[in-house]
Amino acid sequence: MSVSEKLLLCLLSPALLIVTAQVSPIQVSGLITQSVSLAPTEHLAHPVEETLWFYKINGTRYRLADFRNQHLIIRHSQFFQRLEVDNSGTRLWIRELRSEDTGSYTAAIVLQDTTQTVKLAFTLTVYEPVPYPDIKMEKVWITPDWCNFTLHCSAPTKSSALSYSWMYRHKERYQPYTNGTTIHVSLQPESWDEEYLCFIHNPADQKNVSISLQKFCPDTIKDKSCRMKLYIYLPILTALSLSLAALIIVTRTKRQNINNTGYLYSCNQMEKH
Repeated sequence: MSVSEKLLLCLLSPALLIVTAQVSPIQVSGLITQSVSLAPTEHLAHPVEETLWFYKINGTRYRLADFRNQHLIIRHSQFFQRLEVDNSGTRLWIRELRSEDTGSYTAAIVLQDTTQTVKLAFTLTVYEPVPYPDIKMEKVWITPDWCNFTLHCSAPTKSSALSYSWMYRHKERYQPYTNGTTIHVSLQPESWDEEYLCFIHNPADQKNVSISLQKFCPDTIKDKSCRMKLYIYLPILTALSLSLAALIIVTRTKRQNINNTGYLYSCNQMEKH
């Protein structure tokens, strides 16, 4: 069906034209210098005759690209040599993303042998890569039974799109802790082997860094280890010492008895002669 035939059909019978519009735009996140795809989330029931793509930013709508007769025509200079399509033009790939690619994208998909046009909408946000965070220790307070400290996580960027979250590892298991850049922790000895991780992320990327409590409370942990060893070995050493002393006493007593017996035997023999 040619374009003129479709136009005539629409003019003669507007009721026959069915337009399927997406309720809300699909939110898509991309990372600078990476690639992203915009595609329908549902399978199309009919073959595609042509697909028209549009790009809108700051209230201005541009013709982005056309796909017809298995050929892609890029119409916006910003995207030259950076667009690819597949699935009959219904999936659009944008390569080497730039921050200015952030905006609204729409696709008008004309289906073959029908008067139906499927319209899709996407909102693309392009983010910068997340830098590696840094953890700093503040306000350490150590007692024999407590290790108290504050951890502050930060990144060398002023981006407002970043979020911070924490996890901790105890006995080889990772557990969520809390959100935010700063946490205050108070731990008793049984938890002094924990490790804390700070995650910094945006919708397209994330980085993390970890830190062990041995950097905060080395003396406390060392004292705890020494006390634990002392508690374990002191009773054993005491018992061994007492056993050894008893053995020595018994041995000496036996020797003395043997010597005394020998002496008496000798004296008796001498008296008989």
